[in-house]
Amino acid sequence: MDEVRKLIIGGSLAFCAGLCFSSGGFFVRSVQIDPWEILTFRCLFAGLGILLYLIITERKNTLKKITEIGWPGLIIGIATAWAIIAYVLAMQSTLVANVLALMATSTILVPILSGPILGERVPLRTWIAVVFGFIGILLMVFEAVGTGQLLGNILAFTIALAIAAQTIIARRFKSTSMIPSVLIGAIIAGVASLPSALPIEASTEDIFMLAAFGITTLAVALILYFTAARYLPAPTLILVVLIDAVLAPFWVWLGFDELPSLFTFIGAAVILAGVTYNSFFSIKKLSFK
Repeated sequence: MDEVRKLIIGGSLAFCAGLCFSSGGFFVRSVQIDPWEILTFRCLFAGLGILLYLIITERKNTLKKITEIGWPGLIIGIATAWAIIAYVLAMQSTLVANVLALMATSTILVPILSGPILGERVPLRTWIAVVFGFIGILLMVFEAVGTGQLLGNILAFTIALAIAAQTIIARRFKSTSMIPSVLIGAIIAGVASLPSALPIEASTEDIFMLAAFGITTLAVALILYFTAARYLPAPTLILVVLIDAVLAPFWVWLGFDELPSLFTFIGAAVILAGVTYNSFFSIKKLSFK
């Protein structure tokens, strides 16, 4: 009964995290201002949200928790900062479907990198998923070359690399807390974006929208995700990426009538098929242990 309860609690938290993540494209499309302004305000409100969470949960130990992250946590923070910056720039340079599908390749990259770095064996199902992933990437990049979306697709793939780096370091240094590292990442990205964001031209309505963007897709989403990690195995948590990848283009289609092209649709479907295949058999194998 305890295992069922854990699955229900963890699954609910993970699903809610996926819903929060999936709203990112909608928020980016909702404001017509410079991307550096978007980044600055997103990081400001995300940082405040995470700091408030740490103060509530850690109380007097908040500062200690932040300073204890060490160099592994700092690297995770830098990777988070780059992912935050690249996400907004990619969203404004290519289709939301491209960004989310290419980000989903992080669930394939992690097992590949964990082999040589952590000494973990890469199963055949993951190599099959890798083939699917690279075919999907090639299809999307092939189309993007002639449409001016190549840079956005490259940025989206670097987000997958950043997510993979975060995960590998977190596994290597299991005592490192991710939430203070996310706060550091928001601070780094916000400070890096501010000079290019000046002078600020965002309206009051834009600022409210960006506050919701930062709090929902970074602060709340990551807090839910890392809380769900206490209840669910990693292969199950991977499905959060699929929730994000499937729902994000749907919200943008509803709000802004943005439809993926044929090559984008096929490439995204191939990538998600590989990720789903890898995740499904990982969970299936885990359930028989």
